[in-house]
Amino acid sequence: MIGIGYDMHQLKEGESLFLGGIEIDSEIGTVAHSDGDVLLHSIIDALLGAMCKGDIGDFFPDTDEQYKNADSKVLYKEIIEILYRENYQIINIDVTIVTEKPKISPLKQKLKESIANLSKIHINKVNIKATTNEKRGFIGRNEGIVVLSACQLEKA
Repeated sequence: MIGIGYDMHQLKEGESLFLGGIEIDSEIGTVAHSDGDVLLHSIIDALLGAMCKGDIGDFFPDTDEQYKNADSKVLYKEIIEILYRENYQIINIDVTIVTEKPKISPLKQKLKESIANLSKIHINKVNIKATTNEKRGFIGRNEGIVVLSACQLEKA
C-alpha cells in the first residue's frame, strides 16, 4: 500500500518552528492550531492514506479545542500505534520539504533520526529531500512551508 501526504503552514516571525518533532532554531515559525509540525502532519496523512483511513483532520480536527497547541509527536505516535496494532509495517517514508528558510540540508540527519525513532523503524527507511521555491510565490517570500510525503506499507 502506498500513501501520499501534503501539508502547508503559514510562516510568521516570532512563532515556533517544529519539524519532525524537533524545535528548530529559526526567526520564523508556523502559524497553526497545533504546534504546526508540517513534516509530521504530512507523514501522518501519507500513513493514513496507505491504510485507507482518511486524513489527519478525521483523527485530530482543528475545530476541536483539545488539539489546540497539541504536540504533533503525540499525534504521530497515536497513528503509529494504530498502524502496528493493525499489523502494518513501514517499508519506507520519503519526504520533500519546500521552504526558503531555514536551510534544511544541515538538519536532514537529525530529522531522519527523529522520524525513524518516532516511527519505530530503521533510519535507512527514511529519506528527506529539500528544495526552495526559487524565491517565487508565498514560499519564496518566506510566508509558508510545504511538505510532500510518500510512504509504502505492507501487512505483516
